[in-house]
Amino acid sequence: MKSIAPFLLPVGILLLLVLRKAPKKRATSNDRPDFIAKASAAIHSDEVSGGDVQAPEGVDYNYDVVGESFRRDGLLALVRSHKAFDTGEIYGSAVLELEPTNECDPTAVKVVVEGVHVGYIPKFDSPAVTEMIKKSGKSVYEVPVRIGWDTNSPSPLIGVRLQLTVERA
Repeated sequence: MKSIAPFLLPVGILLLLVLRKAPKKRATSNDRPDFIAKASAAIHSDEVSGGDVQAPEGVDYNYDVVGESFRRDGLLALVRSHKAFDTGEIYGSAVLELEPTNECDPTAVKVVVEGVHVGYIPKFDSPAVTEMIKKSGKSVYEVPVRIGWDTNSPSPLIGVRLQLTVERA
């Protein structure tokens, strides 16, 4: 027994030190904040904190534009031109233009704000919106637009919403 005791004491001390320095519980994906969901909520909420810009009365920005993340430079240029970094939103008019030369969708409809291409009508609605534009007798269709972002983020996602009701056949 005397020969094992000197061996067990250092092993016990070593084991105690290892257990004491064991890593704490790791954060799971549920513990981390969902920044995408927060940004989306900020972009598409009725009120964005900061600034005194108010939505025009009676306008419901109910339609989400897609592809804004690919148009970030143009959207940032719009924000800069309006000097609106602190307000969190810009209101104006968007022009819906047909884009029959689009390789992915011959009925594609691009969304242009102040000459800046900011996104597209989603592909599932583009045939119906194309028909709406053609029925109007014009080459373009103008609708109210809201561009919004989270003013608390150093590199916010920028979203675009339209006041648009798609007439499906």
